[in-house]
Amino acid sequence: MAMIFGVQLLSTLIIGLFMTKIFSNYSYGLLIFYNLWFCVPPLTEHLGSFSQAYKDHMKKKPRNGDKKEALEDFTIPRDSEFKVRYNKIISYTQIKLLPHGEEIDMIVLMSLSSVLIYLVTELSIYFNFTPVTDLHLSYIWSLVVILFCIKFLCYMFKVYIQLGGGERSLCALSTFLFIVFALFVSMADKRSIDFGIDEGYTQFVDEFLKFGNSTKMIKGGKDVSMPTVKAFKGFLIVLSGFVGALLTFPSFRFGALNSQLLRSANVSVEGEDKPGYKESLYEKLTQVLVHFNLISPLLVILCWCKPLVQEHIETQVDISDKTFSLLRIGFIALIMLVRLFSIKLYAQTHLDSAKRYVQNLKREAGRIDHKTVQQKIAYTFQYSSVVVLQILTPALVVLQLCLILLSLHNLPDEMPSLSPAHSILAGVSDIIPDVVSQSDVTVFQGMRAVLTKNFLTSVTSYLVWWIVSVNAGVSLFSTCYHHVSEQV
Repeated sequence: MAMIFGVQLLSTLIIGLFMTKIFSNYSYGLLIFYNLWFCVPPLTEHLGSFSQAYKDHMKKKPRNGDKKEALEDFTIPRDSEFKVRYNKIISYTQIKLLPHGEEIDMIVLMSLSSVLIYLVTELSIYFNFTPVTDLHLSYIWSLVVILFCIKFLCYMFKVYIQLGGGERSLCALSTFLFIVFALFVSMADKRSIDFGIDEGYTQFVDEFLKFGNSTKMIKGGKDVSMPTVKAFKGFLIVLSGFVGALLTFPSFRFGALNSQLLRSANVSVEGEDKPGYKESLYEKLTQVLVHFNLISPLLVILCWCKPLVQEHIETQVDISDKTFSLLRIGFIALIMLVRLFSIKLYAQTHLDSAKRYVQNLKREAGRIDHKTVQQKIAYTFQYSSVVVLQILTPALVVLQLCLILLSLHNLPDEMPSLSPAHSILAGVSDIIPDVVSQSDVTVFQGMRAVLTKNFLTSVTSYLVWWIVSVNAGVSLFSTCYHHVSEQV
Protein backbone atom coordinates (compact mmCIF):
# COMPACT_ATOMS: atom_id res chain seq x y z
CA MET A 1 0.00 0.00 0.00
CA ALA A 2 2.86 2.37 0.71
CA MET A 3 4.15 1.81 -2.85
CA ILE A 4 0.75 2.72 -4.31
CA PHE A 5 -0.48 5.54 -2.11
CA GLY A 6 2.82 6.84 -0.81
CA VAL A 7 4.24 7.14 2.68
CA GLN A 8 2.40 10.43 3.33
CA LEU A 9 -1.09 9.11 2.69
CA LEU A 10 -0.47 5.89 4.59
CA SER A 11 0.94 7.72 7.62
CA THR A 12 -1.94 10.21 7.47
CA LEU A 13 -4.49 7.41 7.66
CA ILE A 14 -2.67 5.71 10.53
CA ILE A 15 -2.24 8.90 12.56
CA GLY A 16 -5.83 9.98 11.89
CA LEU A 17 -7.26 6.63 13.04
CA PHE A 18 -4.94 6.53 16.06
CA MET A 19 -5.81 10.05 17.23
CA THR A 20 -9.53 9.48 16.64
CA LYS A 21 -9.40 6.29 18.71
CA ILE A 22 -7.76 8.14 21.59
CA PHE A 23 -10.23 11.00 21.22
CA SER A 24 -13.16 8.62 21.71
CA ASN A 25 -11.78 7.58 25.13
CA TYR A 26 -9.92 10.68 26.30
CA SER A 27 -10.48 14.41 26.30
CA TYR A 28 -7.71 16.65 24.98
CA GLY A 29 -9.54 19.64 26.45
CA LEU A 30 -9.08 18.10 29.89
CA LEU A 31 -5.33 18.69 29.51
CA ILE A 32 -6.01 22.44 29.54
CA PHE A 33 -8.58 22.51 32.35
CA TYR A 34 -7.26 19.68 34.51
CA ASN A 35 -6.62 20.66 38.18
CA LEU A 36 -7.88 24.22 37.69
CA TRP A 37 -9.95 25.75 40.50
CA PHE A 38 -13.34 27.30 39.86
CA CYS A 39 -15.92 28.98 42.08
CA VAL A 40 -19.19 27.21 42.84
CA PRO A 41 -22.21 29.55 43.14
CA PRO A 42 -23.52 29.74 46.72
CA LEU A 43 -26.80 27.99 47.41
CA THR A 44 -30.04 29.94 47.71
CA GLU A 45 -30.45 28.83 51.33
CA HIS A 46 -27.00 30.16 52.20
CA LEU A 47 -27.67 33.54 50.59
CA GLY A 48 -31.12 33.61 52.21
CA SER A 49 -29.52 33.62 55.64
CA PHE A 50 -28.42 37.21 54.89
CA SER A 51 -31.93 38.37 53.87
CA GLN A 52 -34.59 39.24 56.45
CA ALA A 53 -37.36 38.75 53.89
CA TYR A 54 -36.18 35.21 53.22
CA LYS A 55 -36.03 34.43 56.94
CA ASP A 56 -39.53 35.79 57.53
CA HIS A 57 -40.85 33.73 54.62
CA MET A 58 -39.32 30.53 55.95
CA LYS A 59 -40.83 31.16 59.44
CA LYS A 60 -44.36 31.20 58.05
CA LYS A 61 -46.27 27.97 58.37
CA PRO A 62 -47.54 26.46 55.10
CA ARG A 63 -51.31 26.34 54.55
CA ASN A 64 -53.29 23.10 54.38
CA GLY A 65 -50.20 21.05 55.02
CA ASP A 66 -48.57 22.00 51.69
CA LYS A 67 -44.83 21.79 51.33
CA LYS A 68 -43.14 25.09 51.99
CA GLU A 69 -41.44 26.59 48.94
CA ALA A 70 -38.34 28.72 49.16
CA LEU A 71 -38.60 32.40 48.32
CA GLU A 72 -37.30 32.95 44.79
CA ASP A 73 -37.02 36.73 44.67
CA PHE A 74 -35.11 38.42 47.43
CA THR A 75 -32.10 40.69 47.80
CA ILE A 76 -29.10 40.61 50.07
CA PRO A 77 -26.69 43.33 51.23
CA ARG A 78 -23.71 43.64 48.92
CA ASP A 79 -21.30 43.51 51.84
CA SER A 80 -22.69 40.18 53.12
CA GLU A 81 -20.02 37.76 54.28
CA PHE A 82 -21.31 34.80 52.27
CA LYS A 83 -18.91 31.96 51.55
CA VAL A 84 -17.91 30.74 48.10
CA ARG A 85 -16.77 27.15 47.63
CA TYR A 86 -14.02 26.05 45.21
CA ASN A 87 -13.81 22.82 43.26
CA LYS A 88 -11.18 21.29 41.01
CA ILE A 89 -11.80 20.25 37.42
CA ILE A 90 -10.79 16.59 37.40
CA SER A 91 -13.26 14.84 35.07
CA TYR A 92 -14.43 15.01 31.48
CA THR A 93 -18.01 15.42 32.73
CA GLN A 94 -17.17 18.89 33.99
CA ILE A 95 -15.67 19.80 30.58
CA LYS A 96 -18.90 18.70 28.88
CA LEU A 97 -20.76 21.34 30.89
CA LEU A 98 -18.83 24.03 29.02
CA PRO A 99 -20.51 25.45 25.88
CA HIS A 100 -17.49 24.94 23.58
CA GLY A 101 -15.78 21.99 25.26
CA GLU A 102 -16.11 19.72 22.22
CA GLU A 103 -14.66 22.42 19.95
CA ILE A 104 -11.58 22.67 22.17
CA ASP A 105 -11.15 18.89 21.95
CA MET A 106 -11.51 18.91 18.17
CA ILE A 107 -9.11 21.82 17.57
CA VAL A 108 -6.44 20.38 19.87
CA LEU A 109 -6.85 16.94 18.23
CA MET A 110 -6.49 18.35 14.72
CA SER A 111 -3.49 20.46 15.75
CA LEU A 112 -1.64 17.52 17.29
CA SER A 113 -2.42 15.40 14.22
CA SER A 114 -1.15 18.09 11.84
CA VAL A 115 2.14 18.39 13.75
CA LEU A 116 2.64 14.62 13.75
CA ILE A 117 1.86 14.36 10.04
CA TYR A 118 4.24 17.24 9.32
CA LEU A 119 7.06 15.51 11.19
CA VAL A 120 6.42 12.18 9.46
CA THR A 121 6.29 13.89 6.05
CA GLU A 122 9.52 15.79 6.60
CA LEU A 123 11.27 12.62 7.79
CA SER A 124 10.01 10.67 4.78
CA ILE A 125 11.34 13.41 2.47
CA TYR A 126 14.66 13.56 4.34
CA PHE A 127 15.19 9.79 4.00
CA ASN A 128 14.03 9.85 0.35
CA PHE A 129 10.91 7.78 0.97
CA THR A 130 8.82 10.60 -0.54
CA PRO A 131 9.86 12.79 -3.49
CA VAL A 132 10.28 16.45 -2.70
CA THR A 133 7.93 17.23 -5.60
CA ASP A 134 5.07 15.20 -4.13
CA LEU A 135 2.07 16.87 -2.53
CA HIS A 136 2.78 17.85 1.08
CA LEU A 137 -0.27 16.48 2.90
CA SER A 138 0.56 18.46 6.03
CA TYR A 139 -0.62 21.54 4.08
CA ILE A 140 -4.12 20.09 4.03
CA TRP A 141 -4.11 19.33 7.75
CA SER A 142 -2.77 22.77 8.57
CA LEU A 143 -5.45 24.40 6.43
CA VAL A 144 -8.13 22.31 8.17
CA VAL A 145 -6.92 23.54 11.59
CA ILE A 146 -6.88 27.13 10.34
CA LEU A 147 -10.43 26.77 9.00
CA PHE A 148 -11.64 25.40 12.36
CA CYS A 149 -10.06 28.38 14.14
CA ILE A 150 -11.52 30.88 11.65
CA LYS A 151 -14.94 29.29 12.07
CA PHE A 152 -14.87 29.95 15.81
CA LEU A 153 -13.55 33.49 15.37
CA CYS A 154 -16.31 34.25 12.85
CA TYR A 155 -18.89 32.83 15.27
CA MET A 156 -17.66 35.09 18.07
CA PHE A 157 -17.54 38.06 15.68
CA LYS A 158 -21.18 37.40 14.76
CA VAL A 159 -22.15 37.20 18.44
CA TYR A 160 -20.50 40.55 19.20
CA ILE A 161 -22.26 42.18 16.25
CA GLN A 162 -25.63 40.81 17.37
CA LEU A 163 -25.10 42.23 20.85
CA GLY A 164 -25.25 45.72 19.36
CA GLY A 165 -24.23 48.80 21.27
CA GLY A 166 -20.54 49.28 21.93
CA GLU A 167 -19.52 45.83 20.63
CA ARG A 168 -20.98 46.46 17.18
CA SER A 169 -19.42 49.91 17.01
CA LEU A 170 -16.04 48.52 18.06
CA CYS A 171 -16.23 45.84 15.33
CA ALA A 172 -16.91 48.47 12.66
CA LEU A 173 -14.26 50.84 14.01
CA SER A 174 -11.59 48.14 14.24
CA THR A 175 -12.28 46.98 10.68
CA PHE A 176 -11.88 50.50 9.35
CA LEU A 177 -8.72 51.20 11.35
CA PHE A 178 -7.06 47.95 10.31
CA ILE A 179 -7.88 48.58 6.65
CA VAL A 180 -6.20 51.99 6.94
CA PHE A 181 -3.21 50.46 8.70
CA ALA A 182 -2.90 47.73 6.05
CA LEU A 183 -3.06 50.44 3.37
CA PHE A 184 -0.09 52.21 4.92
CA VAL A 185 1.82 48.91 5.14
CA SER A 186 1.21 48.23 1.44
CA MET A 187 2.55 51.69 0.60
CA ALA A 188 5.70 51.28 2.69
CA ASP A 189 9.09 51.46 1.02
CA LYS A 190 10.41 48.05 -0.02
CA ARG A 191 13.76 48.92 1.51
CA SER A 192 12.07 49.17 4.92
CA ILE A 193 9.62 46.26 4.92
CA ASP A 194 8.99 43.86 2.06
CA PHE A 195 7.32 40.46 1.91
CA GLY A 196 8.03 39.82 -1.77
CA ILE A 197 4.38 40.06 -2.78
CA ASP A 198 5.10 41.96 -6.01
CA GLU A 199 7.60 39.41 -7.30
CA GLY A 200 5.57 36.46 -6.09
CA TYR A 201 2.33 37.62 -7.70
CA THR A 202 4.09 38.46 -10.99
CA GLN A 203 5.51 34.94 -11.06
CA PHE A 204 2.05 33.53 -10.26
CA VAL A 205 0.49 35.39 -13.19
CA ASP A 206 3.22 34.20 -15.60
CA GLU A 207 2.83 30.59 -14.56
CA PHE A 208 -0.96 30.80 -14.76
CA LEU A 209 -0.80 32.06 -18.34
CA LYS A 210 1.59 29.25 -19.25
CA PHE A 211 -0.72 26.73 -17.62
CA GLY A 212 -3.73 28.13 -19.50
CA ASN A 213 -1.96 27.91 -22.85
CA SER A 214 -0.69 24.39 -22.22
CA THR A 215 -4.13 23.03 -21.24
CA LYS A 216 -5.93 25.01 -23.98
CA MET A 217 -7.92 26.95 -21.38
CA ILE A 218 -6.88 30.09 -23.29
CA LYS A 219 -7.94 29.51 -26.86
CA GLY A 220 -6.64 31.23 -29.97
CA GLY A 221 -3.88 33.05 -28.15
CA LYS A 222 -6.32 35.53 -26.61
CA ASP A 223 -4.97 38.12 -24.24
CA VAL A 224 -6.34 37.36 -20.81
CA SER A 225 -6.49 40.28 -18.43
CA MET A 226 -5.26 39.20 -15.00
CA PRO A 227 -5.66 41.40 -11.92
CA THR A 228 -2.72 43.71 -11.43
CA VAL A 229 -0.43 43.72 -8.44
CA LYS A 230 -2.26 46.75 -7.04
CA ALA A 231 -5.60 44.92 -7.35
CA PHE A 232 -4.17 41.92 -5.53
CA LYS A 233 -2.80 44.17 -2.80
CA GLY A 234 -6.24 45.76 -2.51
CA PHE A 235 -7.67 42.30 -1.89
CA LEU A 236 -5.04 41.70 0.79
CA ILE A 237 -5.90 45.04 2.41
CA VAL A 238 -9.60 44.13 2.68
CA LEU A 239 -8.66 40.67 3.96
CA SER A 240 -6.36 42.27 6.53
CA GLY A 241 -9.15 44.49 7.80
CA PHE A 242 -11.45 41.49 8.22
CA VAL A 243 -8.75 39.44 9.98
CA GLY A 244 -7.98 42.38 12.26
CA ALA A 245 -11.66 42.67 13.19
CA LEU A 246 -11.80 38.94 14.01
CA LEU A 247 -8.78 39.25 16.29
CA THR A 248 -9.84 42.44 18.09
CA PHE A 249 -11.85 40.91 20.91
CA PRO A 250 -9.59 37.84 21.44
CA SER A 251 -6.57 40.15 21.64
CA PHE A 252 -8.42 42.53 23.96
CA ARG A 253 -9.28 39.57 26.20
CA PHE A 254 -5.65 38.40 26.18
CA GLY A 255 -4.47 41.85 27.24
CA ALA A 256 -7.05 41.99 30.04
CA LEU A 257 -5.85 38.63 31.40
CA ASN A 258 -2.24 39.84 31.28
CA SER A 259 -3.25 42.90 33.28
CA GLN A 260 -5.04 40.74 35.85
CA LEU A 261 -2.02 38.45 36.17
CA LEU A 262 0.23 41.40 36.92
CA ARG A 263 -2.17 42.67 39.61
CA SER A 264 -3.17 39.45 41.34
CA ALA A 265 0.20 38.44 42.81
CA ASN A 266 -1.17 38.37 46.36
CA VAL A 267 -4.10 36.05 45.66
CA SER A 268 -3.40 32.33 45.58
CA VAL A 269 -4.94 29.97 43.09
CA GLU A 270 -6.90 28.12 45.76
CA GLY A 271 -8.65 31.31 46.70
CA GLU A 272 -7.10 31.97 50.09
CA ASP A 273 -5.56 35.33 50.92
CA LYS A 274 -1.96 35.28 52.00
CA PRO A 275 -1.21 37.59 54.92
CA GLY A 276 2.35 38.73 55.14
CA TYR A 277 2.70 38.11 51.45
CA LYS A 278 6.19 37.65 50.06
CA GLU A 279 6.75 37.24 46.37
CA SER A 280 7.68 33.67 45.49
CA LEU A 281 9.82 32.32 42.68
CA TYR A 282 6.72 30.98 40.92
CA GLU A 283 5.12 34.42 40.86
CA LYS A 284 8.34 36.02 39.61
CA LEU A 285 8.43 33.51 36.76
CA THR A 286 4.78 34.25 36.08
CA GLN A 287 5.51 37.94 35.70
CA VAL A 288 8.45 37.15 33.40
CA LEU A 289 6.15 34.94 31.31
CA VAL A 290 3.51 37.65 31.07
CA HIS A 291 6.05 40.25 29.96
CA PHE A 292 7.49 37.79 27.44
CA ASN A 293 4.04 37.16 25.94
CA LEU A 294 3.49 40.90 25.66
CA ILE A 295 6.87 42.06 24.36
CA SER A 296 8.09 39.17 22.21
CA PRO A 297 5.47 39.70 19.45
CA LEU A 298 6.81 43.24 19.05
CA LEU A 299 10.20 41.73 18.20
CA VAL A 300 8.50 39.59 15.55
CA ILE A 301 7.12 42.74 13.94
CA LEU A 302 10.65 44.14 13.71
CA CYS A 303 12.00 40.93 12.19
CA TRP A 304 10.61 41.99 8.80
CA CYS A 305 12.17 45.46 9.07
CA LYS A 306 15.17 45.16 6.77
CA PRO A 307 17.43 48.05 7.80
CA LEU A 308 16.74 47.72 11.53
CA VAL A 309 16.95 43.95 12.09
CA GLN A 310 17.47 41.80 9.02
CA GLU A 311 20.39 43.60 7.40
CA HIS A 312 22.01 44.30 10.76
CA ILE A 313 21.90 40.65 11.87
CA GLU A 314 22.98 39.33 8.48
CA THR A 315 25.96 41.70 8.52
CA GLN A 316 27.03 41.05 12.10
CA VAL A 317 26.53 37.27 12.12
CA ASP A 318 27.29 36.69 8.42
CA ILE A 319 24.25 34.56 7.55
CA SER A 320 22.24 34.27 4.35
CA ASP A 321 18.66 35.38 3.74
CA LYS A 322 17.42 31.79 3.87
CA THR A 323 19.09 31.17 7.22
CA PHE A 324 17.63 34.37 8.64
CA SER A 325 14.15 33.38 7.39
CA LEU A 326 14.53 29.98 9.04
CA LEU A 327 15.58 31.58 12.35
CA ARG A 328 12.65 33.99 12.10
CA ILE A 329 10.19 31.13 11.63
CA GLY A 330 11.70 29.29 14.60
CA PHE A 331 11.47 32.39 16.79
CA ILE A 332 7.78 32.90 15.92
CA ALA A 333 7.01 29.23 16.57
CA LEU A 334 8.77 29.46 19.95
CA ILE A 335 6.65 32.45 20.97
CA MET A 336 3.44 30.68 20.01
CA LEU A 337 4.47 27.49 21.83
CA VAL A 338 5.22 29.47 25.00
CA ARG A 339 1.77 31.02 24.73
CA LEU A 340 0.14 27.62 24.28
CA PHE A 341 2.01 26.12 27.24
CA SER A 342 0.95 29.05 29.45
CA ILE A 343 -2.73 28.78 28.54
CA LYS A 344 -3.55 27.03 31.84
CA LEU A 345 -2.25 30.08 33.67
CA TYR A 346 -4.57 32.38 31.72
CA ALA A 347 -7.52 30.03 32.16
CA GLN A 348 -6.98 30.00 35.93
CA THR A 349 -6.72 33.79 35.95
CA HIS A 350 -10.10 34.03 34.28
CA LEU A 351 -11.65 31.55 36.73
CA ASP A 352 -10.22 33.58 39.62
CA SER A 353 -12.20 36.59 38.38
CA ALA A 354 -15.24 35.13 40.18
CA LYS A 355 -13.46 35.57 43.49
CA ARG A 356 -12.40 39.09 42.58
CA TYR A 357 -16.06 39.83 41.77
CA VAL A 358 -17.12 38.66 45.25
CA GLN A 359 -14.36 40.66 46.92
CA ASN A 360 -15.30 43.84 45.04
CA LEU A 361 -18.98 43.24 45.81
CA LYS A 362 -18.29 43.25 49.56
CA ARG A 363 -16.74 46.71 49.27
CA GLU A 364 -19.92 48.20 47.78
CA ALA A 365 -23.01 49.56 49.51
CA GLY A 366 -26.65 48.75 48.79
CA ARG A 367 -28.43 45.52 47.96
CA ILE A 368 -28.31 43.06 45.08
CA ASP A 369 -30.56 40.26 43.88
CA HIS A 370 -29.28 36.86 44.94
CA LYS A 371 -29.79 35.42 41.43
CA THR A 372 -27.43 38.02 40.01
CA VAL A 373 -24.66 36.82 42.33
CA GLN A 374 -25.25 33.18 41.41
CA GLN A 375 -25.44 33.88 37.67
CA LYS A 376 -22.27 35.99 37.67
CA ILE A 377 -20.23 33.29 39.41
CA ALA A 378 -21.66 30.50 37.23
CA TYR A 379 -21.09 32.58 34.07
CA THR A 380 -17.38 32.84 34.85
CA PHE A 381 -17.02 29.06 34.68
CA GLN A 382 -19.22 28.73 31.60
CA TYR A 383 -17.33 31.45 29.73
CA SER A 384 -13.92 29.91 30.46
CA SER A 385 -14.12 27.74 27.32
CA VAL A 386 -14.60 30.85 25.18
CA VAL A 387 -11.61 32.54 26.85
CA VAL A 388 -9.43 29.50 26.20
CA LEU A 389 -10.46 29.42 22.53
CA GLN A 390 -9.82 33.16 22.18
CA ILE A 391 -6.22 32.57 23.30
CA LEU A 392 -5.83 29.21 21.56
CA THR A 393 -7.08 29.99 18.05
CA PRO A 394 -4.78 32.93 17.08
CA ALA A 395 -1.72 31.06 18.38
CA LEU A 396 -2.66 27.89 16.49
CA VAL A 397 -3.28 29.81 13.26
CA VAL A 398 0.18 31.41 13.45
CA LEU A 399 1.77 28.07 14.38
CA GLN A 400 0.15 26.28 11.43
CA LEU A 401 1.22 29.07 9.08
CA CYS A 402 4.77 28.68 10.43
CA LEU A 403 4.66 24.96 9.57
CA ILE A 404 3.60 25.86 6.03
CA LEU A 405 6.40 28.41 5.80
CA LEU A 406 8.92 25.89 7.09
CA SER A 407 7.91 23.28 4.53
CA LEU A 408 8.02 25.90 1.76
CA HIS A 409 11.48 26.94 2.98
CA ASN A 410 12.73 23.36 2.47
CA LEU A 411 11.52 23.24 -1.14
CA PRO A 412 14.04 23.96 -3.91
CA ASP A 413 13.80 27.33 -5.62
CA GLU A 414 13.22 25.69 -9.00
CA MET A 415 10.78 22.83 -8.63
CA PRO A 416 11.57 19.89 -10.93
CA SER A 417 8.82 18.39 -13.01
CA LEU A 418 6.45 16.16 -11.11
CA SER A 419 6.78 12.57 -12.18
CA PRO A 420 3.36 10.88 -12.56
CA ALA A 421 4.81 7.68 -11.16
CA HIS A 422 5.46 9.37 -7.81
CA SER A 423 2.24 11.34 -7.56
CA ILE A 424 -0.41 10.32 -5.06
CA LEU A 425 -3.16 11.06 -7.55
CA ALA A 426 -1.30 9.02 -10.15
CA GLY A 427 -1.34 6.00 -7.86
CA VAL A 428 -5.06 6.40 -7.25
CA SER A 429 -5.61 6.87 -10.99
CA ASP A 430 -3.99 3.50 -11.74
CA ILE A 431 -6.36 1.76 -9.34
CA ILE A 432 -9.59 3.74 -9.87
CA PRO A 433 -9.38 5.26 -13.36
CA ASP A 434 -13.08 6.14 -13.32
CA VAL A 435 -12.59 8.44 -10.32
CA VAL A 436 -9.23 10.03 -11.11
CA SER A 437 -8.09 10.11 -14.75
CA GLN A 438 -4.65 10.88 -16.14
CA SER A 439 -5.92 14.26 -17.33
CA ASP A 440 -6.80 15.11 -13.74
CA VAL A 441 -3.24 14.27 -12.76
CA THR A 442 -1.93 16.57 -15.50
CA VAL A 443 -4.18 19.44 -14.34
CA PHE A 444 -3.06 18.87 -10.77
CA GLN A 445 0.59 19.08 -11.79
CA GLY A 446 -0.09 22.30 -13.69
CA MET A 447 -1.87 23.86 -10.71
CA ARG A 448 1.12 23.05 -8.54
CA ALA A 449 3.32 24.90 -11.00
CA VAL A 450 0.99 27.94 -10.82
CA LEU A 451 1.17 28.14 -7.02
CA THR A 452 4.86 28.92 -6.95
CA LYS A 453 7.07 28.83 -3.89
CA ASN A 454 7.72 32.59 -3.95
CA PHE A 455 4.02 33.43 -4.21
CA LEU A 456 2.95 31.15 -1.36
CA THR A 457 5.87 32.22 0.82
CA SER A 458 5.18 35.94 0.35
CA VAL A 459 1.45 35.66 1.12
CA THR A 460 1.97 33.35 4.10
CA SER A 461 4.72 35.59 5.51
CA TYR A 462 2.47 38.62 5.25
CA LEU A 463 -0.40 36.82 7.01
CA VAL A 464 1.90 35.71 9.84
CA TRP A 465 3.27 39.22 10.27
CA TRP A 466 -0.20 40.76 10.16
CA ILE A 467 -1.79 38.38 12.69
CA VAL A 468 1.11 38.80 15.12
CA SER A 469 1.05 42.59 14.67
CA VAL A 470 -2.70 42.88 15.31
CA ASN A 471 -2.55 40.57 18.31
CA ALA A 472 0.46 42.35 19.80
CA GLY A 473 -0.88 45.87 19.25
CA VAL A 474 -4.38 45.27 20.60
CA SER A 475 -3.12 43.16 23.52
CA LEU A 476 -0.65 45.82 24.59
CA PHE A 477 -3.30 48.52 24.34
CA SER A 478 -5.74 46.39 26.35
CA THR A 479 -3.16 45.74 29.05
CA CYS A 480 -2.40 49.44 29.44
CA TYR A 481 -6.11 50.34 29.34
CA HIS A 482 -7.08 47.88 32.09
CA HIS A 483 -4.06 48.83 34.18
CA VAL A 484 -4.95 52.51 34.06
CA SER A 485 -8.69 51.94 34.58
CA GLU A 486 -8.03 49.89 37.72
CA GLN A 487 -5.98 52.72 39.23
CA VAL A 488 -8.59 55.40 38.54
